[in-house]
Amino acid sequence: VVCALYTDVFLDTPVYNAHTTGCDVLWAGVPIITYPAKRMASRVAASLCSAAGFGEEMVVSSMKEYEERAVELGNSPQLLRELQQRLSKARLTCALFDTKRWVRNLDKALMHMWDIYADGGEPMPFAVVEEDEAAAAR
Repeated sequence: VVCALYTDVFLDTPVYNAHTTGCDVLWAGVPIITYPAKRMASRVAASLCSAAGFGEEMVVSSMKEYEERAVELGNSPQLLRELQQRLSKARLTCALFDTKRWVRNLDKALMHMWDIYADGGEPMPFAVVEEDEAAAAR
């Protein structure tokens, strides 16, 4: 984590992505450039960047775009600093670091799974609806 203080951009590896390290560098305000592939281990950083609210700016769709984004940020100190500042500010409000929200949604999911089980149901996919979404649906 200390190294993140001296890092401008975190270049994620495409085969096996940053997991906890990705969270650490995002918390430190360091942008990630990541290229998600097909396997779960290569898509984690894309999920982290999206949960932080920066998927559009940090997740690329090809190795060519990966290189172009790295060069763009490396050649544009102002663009890089603006991205770092927005990322540092967002860490206080984004879903990725909202532990209370995560726990609340995990509790809802566990209770829903228990209700299904207690009613004799089989495991099934479902979505957890947050209060804001539920209120908007009414």
